[in-house]
Amino acid sequence: MTRRIWLICRLPLILAAVLLCLAPPQAEAGCSKNVVMYNAWWCPYCRQVRAILARNHIRYSILDATSSRVQAIMLRRFGDTGVPRTVIGNVVVEGVDEARIIQLCRG
Repeated sequence: MTRRIWLICRLPLILAAVLLCLAPPQAEAGCSKNVVMYNAWWCPYCRQVRAILARNHIRYSILDATSSRVQAIMLRRFGDTGVPRTVIGNVVVEGVDEARIIQLCRG
C-alpha cells in the first residue's frame, strides 16, 4: 500500500518529465541586435518581412514610412524612401531577404 501511495504522489512529476522529453526542441529565436523596420501599411513586401520577423521570433521596432517625419529620416539616412528596409544593428537589409535577416541576427 505504501508503494502505491508513493507512486500516486510522484505521478505528476513522472508525467511532467515524460512530456518534457517528448516535447519538440525550442526553435532558436530572437536577435541580439537592435532591429528597426521601415514599413508602409500598403506594402505587400513589408508584410512579408513582418512575417519573417514574427516566424523567427525577432523583436523589432517599426517606423511608418508614410509619415513625413520618418520620410525625412529615410531621405537623410538612405537617400530615398523605399520600403521595406530592415536595419539590424547597423546593417541595412533592403527588400525581402530572410536568409540575410537570419544571418545578421544569428551572427
